[in-house]
Amino acid sequence: MPTISRRVFLRTGAATGLAFQLRLRAEKIDSGLFPVNECGHWGFIDRNGVLRLSPRYDAVLAFASGLAAVKVGNKWGYINRRGTMVLAPQFDEARNFFSGMSPVRMGKHWGYIRPDGTYAFPMRFELARSFQDDLARVVVGGKWGFIDPSGNFVIKPLYDAAAGCSEGLAPVKMGSNWGYVDKQGAVALPFQYETAGSFNKGLAAFSADGKWGFLRRDGSIAIEPSWEKAREFKEGLCPVQQNGLWGFIDPSGSIVLSPEYQQLESFDDGLVAAMRGKRSVYLDHAFQVRWRQKMQCPPGSPSGNYDEPS
Repeated sequence: MPTISRRVFLRTGAATGLAFQLRLRAEKIDSGLFPVNECGHWGFIDRNGVLRLSPRYDAVLAFASGLAAVKVGNKWGYINRRGTMVLAPQFDEARNFFSGMSPVRMGKHWGYIRPDGTYAFPMRFELARSFQDDLARVVVGGKWGFIDPSGNFVIKPLYDAAAGCSEGLAPVKMGSNWGYVDKQGAVALPFQYETAGSFNKGLAAFSADGKWGFLRRDGSIAIEPSWEKAREFKEGLCPVQQNGLWGFIDPSGSIVLSPEYQQLESFDDGLVAAMRGKRSVYLDHAFQVRWRQKMQCPPGSPSGNYDEPS
């Protein structure tokens, strides 16, 4: 799974795929319901691991603003928290609702819809992502920029890559290096990082010489680069990779969960998705398992049967 600055969207091929492969790093995720994969279909559990919306979708995104994008066949639509389809599957791709709108793709172009399905402004972008910090990153002419909720560019499309704006700063790539611009497009931190992620609680992941550490907003180093990969701090903890396995550190850089998982996401609303062996799980803050993926599936299910992990 990519590092924090290059999130995976809509990975749906493997039935063992984790819910975190579909969770978007945008504003606060709407919680209480968490995506799970059972035998090749996606549904939602609550914080106690109880199934609330049965697995019947080909792919899902986490709930945000009371709605979740779901894939049925080859098209995406939106359900509410009761599982009612409020926008019929009709989009080629879809993302999460924030700032009252969500990016969707029809054919080659992206636009933004409101919760009632009407378009906020025309389909004109080559790529588009959900709003973060009241700005959304989009691609025009092969370059990334940022628009406001009116659809106007506030940061011109000048960049070769971009991550989400957060805490007033946006990571952007120009040439081979990443830096940070503010919400007016002025350079806040110079283009000197191999990779850079969004800020969360004053810290952002960055890489130097192939190792990951963490920056403060003034550009000073909070945690020296020493990890193979890193995600973002949420709820006081950050996933980091060492020797191919994932664990957690706290904001001081101290290990609070030794690396032992094949995959590990950042916390959202008290739970975190993880994978040990071939099985997906959700853990709480005590690192106790709240939900385990079903490993034996009925004949004819999209996944077939999993091998029980050792």
